Amino acid sequence: MFNIPGSPATVRLYWLATGLFTLLFAGSIILGLGDLNASYEEYTHLGFPNWSVFFNSLAKFLGLIAIFWNKSRTLKDFAFAGFLFDLLLALVAHIVQMEIKWLLPVFGIALWCFAFVMNRKVFPVQD
Repeated sequence: MFNIPGSPATVRLYWLATGLFTLLFAGSIILGLGDLNASYEEYTHLGFPNWSVFFNSLAKFLGLIAIFWNKSRTLKDFAFAGFLFDLLLALVAHIVQMEIKWLLPVFGIALWCFAFVMNRKVFPVQD
């Protein structure tokens, strides 16, 4: 299907990391756009403008496409950076609100690290 270099174990770990990462953010997109009123309330509660729900979901969707497309290293790196920025903003917002929901962004950051490291292992930077 996809021609990915590396040992079979490394490729399996890459797909596991990328798949879990994709599930997390695809779920976020679906939840964000599935019930807009709840999303607006949550964004407002966390201190973000409710109009950013759509743009945040669109950015996540385009970021996932950039990661799977795998044609531009720069675009893929920007996508990973955008996801990390989103997770860090979510973490800070939940900590400021003193909510236990900060565990989900921490899990997301751990998953981001796993996906990013596996991406670098399978597709190393070429000089």
